[in-house]
Formats: sequence, C-alpha cells, structure tokens
Amino acid sequence: MLRPRFEDEDEVYIPEIGDDGSEDFENVHDRVPHSNAGIALGWSALEQQMFDLLLLNRFAADDQELLDETARTISRLVETFSAHEIARIMAVAMMTFQLAAAEDKSFEDEYNKYREYIKKHPEDLEEI
Repeated sequence: MLRPRFEDEDEVYIPEIGDDGSEDFENVHDRVPHSNAGIALGWSALEQQMFDLLLLNRFAADDQELLDETARTISRLVETFSAHEIARIMAVAMMTFQLAAAEDKSFEDEYNKYREYIKKHPEDLEEI
C-alpha cells in the first residue's frame, strides 16, 4: 500500500496533541494514516504520532533533502537544549510568523539589527 497523498489541504492528517489526561492523547492507535514503515517497525503510538507530524507535511513527499535537514535539526535541538528551551525556541519561531504578518518585519533582519547594535553598544547587552 502506498502512502496516502493529499491533494486538498483540509484532508491532511495532523495528530492532536492533547492534555496528559485526555483520551485523544492516550489513544492515537486508531488515527490514520499510519505509515507502512511504522507498522513494519512496530512503532508505538507515540512514535507513530511523532513521525506523522514530521512526515505528513507538504514538503516531505517531494523533498527528501528538506526532510533530512529537518530530522537533523530536530536531533541537534534535542542533543543541545532542554525541553523548556526547545519550547521557547518553538514559541519564538511561531512569533516570527506573527511579526511578518502584523508588522511586515523579518525575524532575521531584526536579529541582525540587534547584533549590530550590540556590537556598537556592548553595555546594552542583556544579561543571560
């Protein structure tokens, strides 16, 4: 059986990540699609949900290089940062979309402006 390909974005399966006590979070085995590889590898519900989130996006089906880069980035994040630091990084990443939409600014541009300012005014560097 081939992996499902979705033409309509509304059909794309995005696993729900519920509260720790919710039935939806506990019972992800009935969710579809499950990958053929995941079934063959005997993936747990958590593994299946994790890889569904990674693999079922508009890029994974067509761009193996991007998928590999994403997987390396995730591995590097997990090796380098604690869970709360990763959550902060994710929050900032999501806010970059809001920055672009609400203020028509680029996170990268604003970060570069900040770095240039700090080079000229090191006394204003925030204490970490």
